[in-house]
Amino acid sequence: MNAYIIVRPEGILTSPQRAQFITRELYCITLPLQFQTPDQADGTVFGIIHHPTDGRAALQVDLDYVIPVHPLVTLERLVSLFPEITDAERMTLMQVIFSSKAFPFRHIVPSTVTVRDEAFMIAEGWFEP
Repeated sequence: MNAYIIVRPEGILTSPQRAQFITRELYCITLPLQFQTPDQADGTVFGIIHHPTDGRAALQVDLDYVIPVHPLVTLERLVSLFPEITDAERMTLMQVIFSSKAFPFRHIVPSTVTVRDEAFMIAEGWFEP
């Protein structure tokens, strides 16, 4: 089943920019920047779709996708992409990641995020007929 997270702009980041940064930082949980080769410089976990008329972007996610955790992972950039979450939720997110060798993506979806199904996205005009 396809699931989608519509990414809101935040600060100086547009919706597409923020979506790209989020999926890239999710990739860096498994393989931190210092261990990546040049051909991994644009590695991501989830794809991005773009609304055909309004410039918004959404992550096409699999909530059950298991993200392996590198022992030397850092999360500063990932958590900075979610200034709207509370400090308590930020700490919980970090604890889930740091205490796991792997975790399903659904375990770190912030409470401020709404996951949408394909029917919603079709109704909202994300896919051109």
